[in-house]
Amino acid sequence: MKGPIPKTFNKNLFRNFIQDAASIRVIAISIALLIVIFFVFFHKEELVLFPSAEKLNVNFYTDKNDNGMSTVLSSNRNDSVIGFHFMLKKGFVVPYSGINLAKAEYQVFDVSDYNRLEVRVSSKNVSDLLIFLVTKDKNVKDTNHRLRDRHTSTNVEISDKRQTLRLKFKNFSTPDWWFTAIGQPKSDFSEPEWNSLNQLSFATGLNPILGKESAIELYKVRFYRDNTEVLVAMAIGEFFVVLSLLLRFYLKGLKSGENSNSVNIRYRPVTIDEKPETGFSFLDYINENFNNSELDLSQISKATGVNQRYISDTISDKFQVNFKTYVNQIRINEAKRLLKESDLNISEIAYSVGFSSPGSFNRVFKSMTGKTPSEFQEKPE
Repeated sequence: MKGPIPKTFNKNLFRNFIQDAASIRVIAISIALLIVIFFVFFHKEELVLFPSAEKLNVNFYTDKNDNGMSTVLSSNRNDSVIGFHFMLKKGFVVPYSGINLAKAEYQVFDVSDYNRLEVRVSSKNVSDLLIFLVTKDKNVKDTNHRLRDRHTSTNVEISDKRQTLRLKFKNFSTPDWWFTAIGQPKSDFSEPEWNSLNQLSFATGLNPILGKESAIELYKVRFYRDNTEVLVAMAIGEFFVVLSLLLRFYLKGLKSGENSNSVNIRYRPVTIDEKPETGFSFLDYINENFNNSELDLSQISKATGVNQRYISDTISDKFQVNFKTYVNQIRINEAKRLLKESDLNISEIAYSVGFSSPGSFNRVFKSMTGKTPSEFQEKPE
């Protein structure tokens, strides 16, 4: 029997697609592969410098190293805060004071797998904070110079309240004064060697407030990896995988005739009440027994000796629909015939073609034809 389905196919294309076993397997494999790639190459546990059980060397400093007059008034260090009070005074060109953090014996941190620094900080009378990431650099020629370690910095505006700064590595740069201090041009250096970080410094910035008691307090310092860009790229890649599968699924439907003006589905009308002969294929069995409301893959497999997975995959490959949709297409085609040619009412037809209730019959009929059974019965196709 023939029945028009292009409208139904288009309307239910995505639903049929997500029920297609082969497509779902490809999507599942691609997602699993992306997850593996993410955790192998991009995921990285955070590195917490403070608060941490690992011992840190903490040093509070001022511009006295440059013959300045600024002074440290008091300092505080415990398990939850590292801070100090100070006063900036005229003397050095740009008076400064700060906190220096380093591992015991100035061992290095490897932060090459990270791209963000998070700092929880509060201040008093400090308008901006100059943060230095200090790394060893094999390209420095004068290894005895006081500033032989490479200083890479960023300047951040802050306010007199506790706040969290999340800083990108790419926003740090080596200031010109460092190249001048060590007497080498920029061309001698490439990117900082992030696997050899040995100090972090938090200092007053380029707009010092002079003559007032000031303070800087640190509550948390950690390195972490922000994978937002990676996850977006992976999501876009997976979208194109799904899109290509959907297009392939649609084109396959066109080629197989699922999207043509009619489709041939063999079945026997419900007036035939005979059991299938031995030797029938599983499609023959379905065509003979579609009006059994309890028809399922298990029953078909037991009756025909064909593996359930093979039945499901074959229907999916041949008709681009899953088993349930295939059976319902047969039932709806037979229901359309009975609605036009028999005197049965809608409920009787629903049970006759294998639906367990008139409600489910009405719902499936409307989904596949765009009309209710009564609308179909009243109007010509």
